[in-house]
Amino acid sequence: MNSKKSIESFFYISPNKLSLCIFEDIDQKIFEKEVLVHRYEKKENLNNIIDEFLDQNIVKIERKIGMFINEINLVVLDKNFIKIQASIKKNGKSDKISSNDISRMLFDLKQQIKENNSDKTITHMRINNFLLDKKKYYKLDDNFKCNELCLQIDFICLSNKTIHDFSEKIKKYQISIDKIFSAEYLKDNYNSYDGNECFAAANFKHENDENEVHFKKKMTTNTGFFERFFRFFG
Repeated sequence: MNSKKSIESFFYISPNKLSLCIFEDIDQKIFEKEVLVHRYEKKENLNNIIDEFLDQNIVKIERKIGMFINEINLVVLDKNFIKIQASIKKNGKSDKISSNDISRMLFDLKQQIKENNSDKTITHMRINNFLLDKKKYYKLDDNFKCNELCLQIDFICLSNKTIHDFSEKIKKYQISIDKIFSAEYLKDNYNSYDGNECFAAANFKHENDENEVHFKKKMTTNTGFFERFFRFFG
């Protein structure tokens, strides 16, 4: 199997539609499969429809593109996303404040949100605005001076149970979740959003948005070769 291609997979999940897209070079779509949930004749719940959709398409897609899907990005329209707004302050005393200082502030605030919301995972973290000596800014230059800096941050969180349920669904295909996007968040924050949720997520993930805080990914254990081999050819 060719594992050198740079591809990314995006799976959109909503009560009305499921869509699975594979991209190469971010914006080059090489596969797309979409289904409207209301077309299912049986009165099944969404979880059963997702299972059936993945059963019908994962291995088929891997054979078509000639490589394994190791990770998938989820784009989810779900009422369980919540927004938490928080702020953190630093006294500058007219000293220069660097990007490293801001990074430490963001880290400290993120840790506070995690500790106070242990049942949730942060999926998005965005700087809403900067307050320099009580004056609001939306962008900042490096190494500025102020007596007081306040960052106002929006956190988008999803319950750990919901994430666990999604993880269990795709784990049987030896696929892990890379990133989870809130479909509503994309709609509100991605200027080029055109109604195609997977395409919006693919571009949003790689665009240079200075106010979007990106998280470093933890290393995961790779699935054994023979387990993947038999899944593909079985």
